[in-house]
Amino acid sequence: MTSQRNTTTKDPTIEAGVFTRDAATALSERLNEPAWMKEKRQVAWSIFEETPMPTTSDEDWRRTDIRPLKWDRLRPFAESSVKPASQLADLPDYLRAALDEGQEAAGRLALVNGQVVYHELAEGLAAQGVIFTDMNTAVREHPDLVQKYFMTECVAPSDGKFAALNGAFWQGGTFIYVPEEVEIKQPFQVVIALEGEGTAIFPHTLIVAERFANVTCIEETVSRRDAGLSHGDASLSPDGGGQALNDGVVEIIAGDGAQVRYAEVQRWGDNVFNFNTKRAIHRPDSVVVWEMGQLGSRLTKTYVDDILTGNGSFAKFNGVYFASGKQHIDLDTLAHHIGRGTGGDLLLKGAVKDNARAVFQGMIRIDPTGQQTDSYLKNDNLLLSDHTRADSIPSLKIDANDVRASHGATVGRIDEEHIFYLQSRGIPRDVAVRIIVKGFFASVFDRMSQERVREKLAAAVSAKLGGPRD
Repeated sequence: MTSQRNTTTKDPTIEAGVFTRDAATALSERLNEPAWMKEKRQVAWSIFEETPMPTTSDEDWRRTDIRPLKWDRLRPFAESSVKPASQLADLPDYLRAALDEGQEAAGRLALVNGQVVYHELAEGLAAQGVIFTDMNTAVREHPDLVQKYFMTECVAPSDGKFAALNGAFWQGGTFIYVPEEVEIKQPFQVVIALEGEGTAIFPHTLIVAERFANVTCIEETVSRRDAGLSHGDASLSPDGGGQALNDGVVEIIAGDGAQVRYAEVQRWGDNVFNFNTKRAIHRPDSVVVWEMGQLGSRLTKTYVDDILTGNGSFAKFNGVYFASGKQHIDLDTLAHHIGRGTGGDLLLKGAVKDNARAVFQGMIRIDPTGQQTDSYLKNDNLLLSDHTRADSIPSLKIDANDVRASHGATVGRIDEEHIFYLQSRGIPRDVAVRIIVKGFFASVFDRMSQERVREKLAAAVSAKLGGPRD
């Protein structure tokens, strides 16, 4: 994941002077952080300075050009116009909708520009030792746990330019800790919101599930057009305006026999440049399920890695993306099988229209110790316009001889015979296309465990296609 060194290329982030060592120090002091977290930020900044900005000369980034991002126009630590609320009903409509008001939840957390505006935890969970809070609070109130897991064995600052930048400037995000044998039936719901032109946010999520724990987290990201909207305005950011940045990290530690489900509904406005490093560490017999929908942003580059160190561990990925306009979505997945008898199952489907582009790079890697691995990945792409493009690059690297590993990829257009069949039964062409595209995504939606996630993604797909929603 780490970019190749290229000392001849100037670093636009350093030249812009917005992100500096002094700024990282000032952030740490403002948050009144302990010495160990201050040191982590400084180490991350040093790595960030030493790591060149990725370019199209780097293999991972060969199809994704981030030069249009204007670093000198960004402003970290922008204030939120949303005031902290003690009741869910007091939040703006768009935050309540993202938090699934009216549905049961183990807890809810809303962050706007990295600042907590709402937090709740279901009665009885704290008594069981469950922790659900924002990361800044976790550092103050649960320092031993955070210090043990934060950017130590899962995501490290050395994992890339943007992982290092997050390590230096993170603010906000979620901390979830579930003790041994605690099963949480309802999901934790988190919304991460960004408002204002030029805003840069750095959320950091850390989920630790101990032995035989069971937990689900649903995370939704949304944008607002500007920070001056009234609190009752539910509009999101469909047309951008000024650029904005999200640089996120998600770390999942799944203990022996633990089950963790992490769902993301990404609906950034099309002015947002979106970079993420998401990784799970698997202990023996653990299961981690990723359920993801990539729908928004101007440009997205997201890594999703499963490091299956424990024997018998399993990773499952159910994902969709839909790019339109001039969007660019680049997803890079890794299933790294280290333990014996591990498994992986990835299904990712995407539709692309207008002048958008989608890139998928998926790797199944099996170490010599990964005997009896059974792993599969599949990526299907549907092109809905003449000027769109999708690149699908699945790969295998196998160093064991007693394994089953395979992959598949397709890129194609809607079969005109299918459209003709529906038209011959009196269905207009635009409706026929909508029916076919929805059917294309149905196999992924059917695999998703969270009905509320399926409904959100299905509604978003309908909105992308135009016409009435179901």
